[in-house]
Amino acid sequence: MKKEILRERPFEYLKRQCTDEPFPEEIVINWYIARAYVLDRLKDVSFVPGSGGHLHAVVRGDSPLLLAVVRQLALSAHYLNFEEYDLLDRLVCRNRTVITLVTQKEAAEILEELEKEEYLGNLLKIAKYTVFGKVENADSYLDIEFEIVRELPVGTETVEITEEEVQAFVESGSSDEIFSIDTRKAVFASRVYCLGAVIDNLPYEDVHSPGRYSRALDTFRYKVLEDKNELQLVTPKWKDLTVVKNGLSNVFCTDCFESRDRTISQLYPGNRKMTDKERNSIWEKNNAALSLSEHCRWVAEKLIMGFKPLSLQERTEYESLFGKKRAAFSKQLKNASAHPAHIDICSYRDLCRVDPDSLKYDSFLMLAIPQILDKVRAQ
Repeated sequence: MKKEILRERPFEYLKRQCTDEPFPEEIVINWYIARAYVLDRLKDVSFVPGSGGHLHAVVRGDSPLLLAVVRQLALSAHYLNFEEYDLLDRLVCRNRTVITLVTQKEAAEILEELEKEEYLGNLLKIAKYTVFGKVENADSYLDIEFEIVRELPVGTETVEITEEEVQAFVESGSSDEIFSIDTRKAVFASRVYCLGAVIDNLPYEDVHSPGRYSRALDTFRYKVLEDKNELQLVTPKWKDLTVVKNGLSNVFCTDCFESRDRTISQLYPGNRKMTDKERNSIWEKNNAALSLSEHCRWVAEKLIMGFKPLSLQERTEYESLFGKKRAAFSKQLKNASAHPAHIDICSYRDLCRVDPDSLKYDSFLMLAIPQILDKVRAQ
């Protein structure tokens, strides 16, 4: 008999940072709708490493539902052909996703709306955006950018999104699948951090070399993934906002697994079904592109969820500390109730310098995606 899939409703646990108040029900409902709609709408969009082109999504309107869609696009639309630096070591940020919002509001009004906690949070403080022709953050390292316009130029090739289209999606879909989430992938991804010393003890050199992770992958496959504990993401601990955000981070991360799997599958040259060895080989060869994409996605997510990069003073203090004192200071910044900060909110290039440990976890997680997907599909 097929086991029933546990579905959860984690968005209800989010609260406002400064007031600790729950978000209005309308906002929470819009988050669920936007997530389900965007994941479905983008299910066939992919760009393989080394290719040109980018996604250009146009959202026609600024209703609360459509602003939730803008938020979800920023969480989900991260692709493997993004290039942060070129071969001459110049910041180029090629092939960014472009999200265009068509609005009749004034610049100050729409920016104030977008910067609310329920929409883009701190993202526009870092991401490149153009508001009625004026460019801000032109040298942003992120793989997404925003345009705010009165009308779209004729002939622009885009994915267009309207309120009517989103509402039609809701009416034609399953209420259970829209308003709850299968969190199995998120639970399995969270278990990556159970490996601890197995990854921590790996050297920093050749961080994208798959051979370095063979032992960790075996441990993950045969021990961690086989843990018989209940596959449930939501627990009583979710009363703590930091725990809520960490749990949702795993949801947002694993929402991109299927898209990445389809993209990697396009690189297989054969006409027959891939063997596990062939599939793993393609994942391994593209680990660098996968890891860069994941870091960009993670930074966008953290900014949306209210985190900020370290200030110059905080970064100076962080770099003056070592060992347990540095770890304690970093934890203090991440767990701040009003304005949490994270050392890893930076370019991928800077991440290699300030926190090389996180590079290993990104690389390992990308290699573990096939195992996680196989586990979920087998259930």
